[in-house]
Amino acid sequence: MAGWTGRLGLDRTADAAVSTTALHWLLPPDLAAMYAEVATVLRPGGLLLNGDHLAEDETSAVLDRLGWALIERETQRRPAPDGGETWSSWWKAVAADPELGPLAARPERSAIGAGHHGSPSGRLSVHVAALQKAGFGEVGTLWQSGANRLLCAVLPG
Repeated sequence: MAGWTGRLGLDRTADAAVSTTALHWLLPPDLAAMYAEVATVLRPGGLLLNGDHLAEDETSAVLDRLGWALIERETQRRPAPDGGETWSSWWKAVAADPELGPLAARPERSAIGAGHHGSPSGRLSVHVAALQKAGFGEVGTLWQSGANRLLCAVLPG
């Protein structure tokens, strides 16, 4: 959806843009376009922070498997606080919702699966390449636990 940043109503350039657990679902061309558009509203030296599930490259099959095993084990050891929602209970609620259920059952959604393993932009290298192409200078992981990471990109100042 090109032009979405114009609807933000910004009266100056932004210091940072933040996203969590969403961008891995975008198709790579859409991800690249979104990063390029975000770069137009950030000030020089501005940050893009993306907390997301970004696995190692496909050539790192062992690291990829170990990262997902770590996340799965951590999830088993640490249940949702106060009976809160888990990833699987959230998807069950979506499937039961009369409006969202049909969208969740679409072939492209079920092909991806609820475990993020087939997300369209679920690879770190896809994000790094798109950010660099969008003009971000430094790109790197600030925090990581398995494939869960906080990716930071800095516009040149």
